Amino acid sequence: MSIVQSCNGLLLCSSFRSRDLNRKYYVYNPTIKHFSTLPKPDQETGIRKRICGMSLAFDPAKSSHYKVVCVQHLELDQGEYEYQIEVYSSETGPWKVSSQPFTAEANFEKGVYWNGSIHWVGNGTFESLYFIIDDERLETLPMPPIPDGWEWRSNYYFGESCGHLNFIETFGPQIQFNIYEMKRDYSEWFVKYQVDLSPLVTAFPGMIRSGLNPTDWYYYALSIFCLIRGEKDEDSFLVLQIPGKAIRYNLVYKTFKKLHDFEGAAVEDSLRFSWTNGFQHIESLCCV
Repeated sequence: MSIVQSCNGLLLCSSFRSRDLNRKYYVYNPTIKHFSTLPKPDQETGIRKRICGMSLAFDPAKSSHYKVVCVQHLELDQGEYEYQIEVYSSETGPWKVSSQPFTAEANFEKGVYWNGSIHWVGNGTFESLYFIIDDERLETLPMPPIPDGWEWRSNYYFGESCGHLNFIETFGPQIQFNIYEMKRDYSEWFVKYQVDLSPLVTAFPGMIRSGLNPTDWYYYALSIFCLIRGEKDEDSFLVLQIPGKAIRYNLVYKTFKKLHDFEGAAVEDSLRFSWTNGFQHIESLCCV
């Protein structure tokens, strides 16, 4: 079992090692320890489909019911393909086709719910998208410009916390970077925080992969588990992974402290959990 996404107290999970066709998805409330198994989206005769991404949409301030957005990959003739969005509602039940087929290149596995919509970052230089759930409408999500000299978008971190949509990307082995926040009207991203992790590297020199060239993208052993926004700006922080440890980094005061030592012997300049996200959790009494 693996966690796909967390959303306002609920978790979207999937069977971990199953092939796409046999993979099952679940909505789980860890507070009350209840779950429901999602039905499989319909498979039309004559069209080969596979699930590219599932995303959970739940806002307890609006409804006690949740929706799940599924992006299906449609295999057409001569190697061509399209995508189609289907929506499942815990209130009404069956999957419903909610968009005309479309073409895109986005990371549909990493959907983020914010502002009544599911958001996906485009791959490379392709457009990013968001799907307005109530209107069942797909729109283009504006993104910060890619710097000169780079040909693709890195998508280092993309997530929601406390009603804020944030985006982080780095270009090369950077430990100085900006954290962007999207305005609620989608008019622009603005720089909310500026981060410099040089003091962290000084305190934990094992982050440096000395066998690599300093210009190598993976020169620093570092990853972002999640970004947590507090009620006050000074309560906002990053949860970072460095070799053998999880670190809390305050975004206003630029201070840091160890949160956890990972079990097992730490391998020098290596991360314990590769390509792993952290998931926020709040208590919820919602029935699933």
